[in-house]
Amino acid sequence: MAETSEISGSLVPLARREAMILLEAGYLWLDMGQFDKAREVFAGAAVLMPRSEVPQLALGSLEFAQGRHDKALQAYRAAQRLAPNSALPRAHVGEALLFMGKVPEALKELKAAIDLDSDGDGGRLARALIEAKEAGALPPPAAKK
Repeated sequence: MAETSEISGSLVPLARREAMILLEAGYLWLDMGQFDKAREVFAGAAVLMPRSEVPQLALGSLEFAQGRHDKALQAYRAAQRLAPNSALPRAHVGEALLFMGKVPEALKELKAAIDLDSDGDGGRLARALIEAKEAGALPPPAAKK
């Protein structure tokens, strides 16, 4: 029944299934490179669900996909404020920081994500990012100007 339960704190009654479909539509636009349309969907979801970190993570993913790591970090930090005990926002914060070349700060966030939920999505993402860092794949080389 979790799929049909309502999202708490949403501006209008919104079932989980409806929220999932809405966000999936945004991710489809993102995958198709239709960034403006994806932004409209994710921003609308953020307004509909102001207490949920999920739309903020989606907005961060949109910015990240466009190489705007500073903007992605802002959205991921917003998600982190909404869900301070969730590992996934922390892992994404760590990812953005890695791509910005802020390695010590990134590793701190990634380790915190693992500590919060080692076996969940956030912990697994954080471990994968740390492994990529240790293998020399991250952070990416700085772009030449």
